[in-house]
Amino acid sequence: MAWDTKYWDILDQIYWWPRYSGYRSISQRHWIRESGRVSIPEEMVNPSGPLYSRERKADELRDYLLGSEEILNHLFDLTFSIAPDALIRDLFLQPLGFEDTGSFESIGRETAARYGWGKSENITQHDGLFISERSAVAIELKLRSSSWPEQIAKYAAILAWEELAFGEKDNLGLMFIVPQNAIAGHWKKCGLNGPVIESTWLDREWRKGLPKSIEHLFVQERAAVRSVVDRLTLNVMSWSELYAALQMIGAGLDQADAGQQTLYRLIRGFLSQLERHRETGIDT
Repeated sequence: MAWDTKYWDILDQIYWWPRYSGYRSISQRHWIRESGRVSIPEEMVNPSGPLYSRERKADELRDYLLGSEEILNHLFDLTFSIAPDALIRDLFLQPLGFEDTGSFESIGRETAARYGWGKSENITQHDGLFISERSAVAIELKLRSSSWPEQIAKYAAILAWEELAFGEKDNLGLMFIVPQNAIAGHWKKCGLNGPVIESTWLDREWRKGLPKSIEHLFVQERAAVRSVVDRLTLNVMSWSELYAALQMIGAGLDQADAGQQTLYRLIRGFLSQLERHRETGIDT
C-alpha cells in the first residue's frame, strides 16, 4: 500500500471528527423545527461567521477531491519537501538549464514570516518554491484551470522578495506543470509568445488585477523586480513527463539499500496519487 493512502485516511478522519478542524456538531436535541425550518440557540454558533453543513457524503467527497488541484498540491508539497536534493535537481533545475547540487529548502506557507507579510497572509499562493544558496525555482501546478499573465507576476514578486531579503541568486526559474493537452497554448495564455518575457512586460495592464502588496512591490522595488524578470528562466512540462521521469528514477533504485528503498517508497506514493488523480492527462 503506497503512502498516499495514509493522507486520504487522515482526511477521512477529519471528515468524521469535525472537532479536528475546529468545528463542533450540534445534535438534534438542540434543534427547533418549525414550518420547514430549523433553528438553534444563538450561543451555539459563531456570531460573526456562516453556518456549515455537510454537502457530500464521505465517498462522494473523496471522489470530488480526486479532481482537486489543491489536494494534488498538498501531495506534491509533501513529496518534494522530503525528497533528496538530487531528485529536485534532476526534475526541476536541470530542465531549466541550471546546475546546482543544493541543498534545497522547500518553502510553503512560511513565506508570510520569511518575507514579513501579515501573520496568515499567503499573498502569492504559490504551489512550490525551492531555495538554495545559488538558486530559487518556483513551481506552478495546473489541472483544469488555465494559466494567465498574473501568475508569472506573482512568481516574479515572490522571487523579488526572496532576493530583497536574502541576496541575489545565480539562477531564477519558474516551471509550470500542466496536462499534456495544455502545453501547445500555454505561453499564449500567459501573455507571452514563448518562454521569454519581453522588455515591456512590466508595463502591461493586469486584466485580473494583482494583490495590493504585489502592486506596491512593483512600484516601490521596480528595479529589483525588473532584475528578476530579466533573469527569470521559464519552462513547462506535462504531468505525463513528470510521471515518466519519476517512474524511470524509481525503477533504477536498489530496494536492498535502506536509503534507496525510502526514496522508492516516496516516489511510489506520489506516482500512486498521479495515477488516481483526474485531470492530469496521464494515460495509465
